[in-house]
Amino acid sequence: MGKRVRKKKNNSQKRRAANQQRPQAARPAEVRKAPPAGTRPKPEQPGNRPPQSADQRRRTNKAYNQATVHRSKKGRKRGSRGGNYIMYYILAGIIVVIVLVILANTVLFNCTSIEVEGNSRYTAEQIVATSGLETGQNLLHIDAAAAEKRITAALNYIDMTEVKRVFPTKIKITVQEAEKWYQVSANGVTASVSRMGRIVELGADSSLPVVEGYDPAELAAGLTLSSNDSGKTDIPALILEKAEQYGINDITRIDLTDRFDISIDCGDNITLELGGISDIDSKLAVAEETIERERANVVINLHSPSRIFVRDKVNEQAQQVLPDLSASAEATSEATGESASGEA
Repeated sequence: MGKRVRKKKNNSQKRRAANQQRPQAARPAEVRKAPPAGTRPKPEQPGNRPPQSADQRRRTNKAYNQATVHRSKKGRKRGSRGGNYIMYYILAGIIVVIVLVILANTVLFNCTSIEVEGNSRYTAEQIVATSGLETGQNLLHIDAAAAEKRITAALNYIDMTEVKRVFPTKIKITVQEAEKWYQVSANGVTASVSRMGRIVELGADSSLPVVEGYDPAELAAGLTLSSNDSGKTDIPALILEKAEQYGINDITRIDLTDRFDISIDCGDNITLELGGISDIDSKLAVAEETIERERANVVINLHSPSRIFVRDKVNEQAQQVLPDLSASAEATSEATGESASGEA
């Protein structure tokens, strides 16, 4: 019995060994269907992946780490290149600005012509010569205010000057020439004064009204007229301006000896006694109506516009009290003011 059992075991071992030595038939490979065109293959699920050995996991982690480091280095290089480009742009902009500033101060805005407007008494050459401006100067370097002062100081018959830069290469000088308006007399000296208060020349001019009792600070050509009594400085210009507004254009004399008792001599031997300068509009509006009525050879007392006194110069004893003209005078002054504002 023992021998039989051993033989069976030996036979089974031999058969097992023979089976292991036989070549096994190759299993047919699985045929996977290709995905349809235009679709992306589905990634394998983690659960379907075969388990990795420790060595495979190490290799996988190493490859992942190398890829991550490479990507971060590449990003840093790309960022540093972008920063360098920004610096290049800033430096290029600074260089361009410096070049433009240099060109503007040396080449681009050099004056090639000087134009003069508003002149009739003086030639353009005279005005340009006194200004100190020349062609070839850079427009950015000229002192326009100083040029204006030089022109006004040198030429008495110029009331106002404006010097403008006309880029890129021209200077424009605009002048307003003075117009003689009245004359001031003091201590035997008479000076003609412009509308802007500038003394344009010395000497009498019979065509201009004379202002007496003005007490000028100094009478010299080219100066701006002022009085030692500051309250008188602007009175002549104010009276003449208002007289023009109300149509009283033939004034021959203004007496300012007492600025609270002003008198005006007009044509046709008419004298207007204004008193002070206050309420000048109403006074001159009444004076205009009274002059039209009286015609000539009278003294019109306008101290109170509501009560006008008229004296005949031929017969000093005759004195006439006119009716209250203040209402019509105020209406006239308002109408004149409205028309003046409308014209302005």
